[in-house]
Amino acid sequence: MRDAETAPQGPDTPGMDAPVGFSLTGATVPTRLEALLQQGRDYVLAHPESSGSGGWWNQRPATTAPRSTPAGMQDARQAAVLMLFCAPTPEDDEAHLLLTERSPGLKKHPGQISFPGGAQEKSDRDSTAAALREAQEEVGLDPARVRVLGALPPAPVPISGFMVTPVIGMAGHTGLLRPQSGEVERVLTVSLKALIHPENRRTAALHRAGTVFKAPAFLVEGTLIWGFTGILVDRVLNRLGWEEPWDPGRIVDPQDYLPGL
Repeated sequence: MRDAETAPQGPDTPGMDAPVGFSLTGATVPTRLEALLQQGRDYVLAHPESSGSGGWWNQRPATTAPRSTPAGMQDARQAAVLMLFCAPTPEDDEAHLLLTERSPGLKKHPGQISFPGGAQEKSDRDSTAAALREAQEEVGLDPARVRVLGALPPAPVPISGFMVTPVIGMAGHTGLLRPQSGEVERVLTVSLKALIHPENRRTAALHRAGTVFKAPAFLVEGTLIWGFTGILVDRVLNRLGWEEPWDPGRIVDPQDYLPGL
């Protein structure tokens, strides 16, 4: 994992060489991403009601619509995130995901790791325009550097009342990225190999009012990727066919990394 401003060389995890297949200039990454997007399109055509309620993002994609609208989603707003596969430095074309650490003073999801993105505004032509605009506003990413491949079916975030469309893009080196707004504390890139490595996989268990909420998570060099972002990454790696067997019994409490949670 690398901070976008200080991109040291070398592998993220000792002993893991970057697979040739994860090169951004090779054929594997764009071919797999195109296949992923086709999966999403096929699902929307086959199950339009389920796709509209976020069914594609279930561990096993739902084939029927829910009997009732989940709590918090009755008047859901549209939002988009940019899932950008990019190079951390001009000399390194190994695929990384662009992520941000949200500012600790925010009312919603403070300090958590997320994809660049936010609510779709009336001025946005579509979810792609919203994702690119938000990435530029949050981290200074030049939209001209991004090759947009397409969008996946929307994913629900009941706690915030958003239906979020992940927009898939590729880029070479993004140029220098820095927090541009009060929403972002830090910009970082995480390599695919680090996210795939079983040693970095965890199950996040959050205790709330006698209930335990569990979800897939990633712990990379002390940074916890969990919640909505963790679920998106988990599902995408699975659908891409890149997920390796990992131990879901390795539990992590998000409050250990975000004391104010």
